[in-house]
Amino acid sequence: MKFSKGVVNCRIAILILAAVLMIPAVLGMAGTRINYDMLDYLPEDMDTVAGQNGLMEEFGKGAFSFIIVEDMSGKDVSKLKEQIEQVEHVETVVWYDSLADLSVPMELLPEKIYREFNTDRSTMMAVFFDSSTSADITMDAIRNIRAVCGKQCYVSGMSALVTDMPYLFVKSWLPNTKINRTGTRSADDSADHVFFISFHLVQYCTSKK
Repeated sequence: MKFSKGVVNCRIAILILAAVLMIPAVLGMAGTRINYDMLDYLPEDMDTVAGQNGLMEEFGKGAFSFIIVEDMSGKDVSKLKEQIEQVEHVETVVWYDSLADLSVPMELLPEKIYREFNTDRSTMMAVFFDSSTSADITMDAIRNIRAVCGKQCYVSGMSALVTDMPYLFVKSWLPNTKINRTGTRSADDSADHVFFISFHLVQYCTSKK
């Protein structure tokens, strides 16, 4: 009873103290770097970590993604490959024209090999980055690749998954929020301010302390 009376009597001082404490809290939230690199939390001698470190040291490659391209001619896929190669931090892009000239039909490949990388409507290329799986620059590269590829392409792999996680969280909380394929909001989204508040809240909650 005495405590509740004390709270009521000192309510103004308590509100002022709460407002003052919010200042360092907000500054700390804004200054906390978001770390999505799951490998940072694994021991250095684990196979996954050792494998990535070895690739980076020996070959200058860390992260990689597979891109599925649908309903696109060989020449167009080759042009797309050249565009992806221009994306910052993309080290190598491997597709059929990396091994043979497009004048040689892909169907001449052994059927087993052909089916590993092609279907009747799609083909697959591999993209290697000069950065680690979940580094910020890798996630930026994934977004840029999606912007280049458009709707006929699908970017897969661990780096793409990590890039999508914050947006998937927001989508699960706000199912009516529109998010386009590059991981940014739609221009006509009426809940822009709600999206950004929620997005930064997710970033804060998932940040590395």
